[in-house]
Amino acid sequence: MQTAIHKAMRVGRATMLAIGLGVSLALVLGAATVALAAVPGDPFKLGRVNTINAVSTMVGSVSSSMLTIDNNSTALGATALDLRVEPNKDPLKVNSSAKVDNLNVDRLDNFNSGDFVTDGSREVLPNDTYVNEASKLGPGSSGTVFANVDCDTGDKLLSGGGQAANPNEDTVTASVPFVEGQGWDFQIRDNGSASFVDVFVVCADFTPEH
Repeated sequence: MQTAIHKAMRVGRATMLAIGLGVSLALVLGAATVALAAVPGDPFKLGRVNTINAVSTMVGSVSSSMLTIDNNSTALGATALDLRVEPNKDPLKVNSSAKVDNLNVDRLDNFNSGDFVTDGSREVLPNDTYVNEASKLGPGSSGTVFANVDCDTGDKLLSGGGQAANPNEDTVTASVPFVEGQGWDFQIRDNGSASFVDVFVVCADFTPEH
């Protein structure tokens, strides 16, 4: 009888030990699990992924920047800030139209800097635009008359074109910019009697002469 009781007591102690160990592990693992899930009010954990579905706002009044991020790495691709969003979402929003020093933007409305008028230095903008024109008398009798006009030296061609003096009689056969992009060619077949053909260019004035 005593042997049976002793066995029951040993089994009971073993069961209680197992239950106690299970509770301890649950508490430890539970605490670790909670530590991985941030809730409003938790401190920001450095070197860890901080996951929370709530807005974090920093509000204050200082005479300089509210936040400074300084990455001292010289490795390729090292940056101070990495903003990531889903496709077609704005990566950044601001409430000011003030120009920010040293903030270079390469694209504007899906155009890059090379699509805009520049003299190559990216520092000089045209002072104005102007039009140069030229006329030439054709030979008549279905002969070809070719006229061209250039922008001033150092300036940039924006557009060009031309017209025949008798558009109902003459036929335009070419209206194209020069290969170098500095002027415009205009050509007609001068039907009937001799008539004039006019050609013009619209230019950006980088060397003020107008």
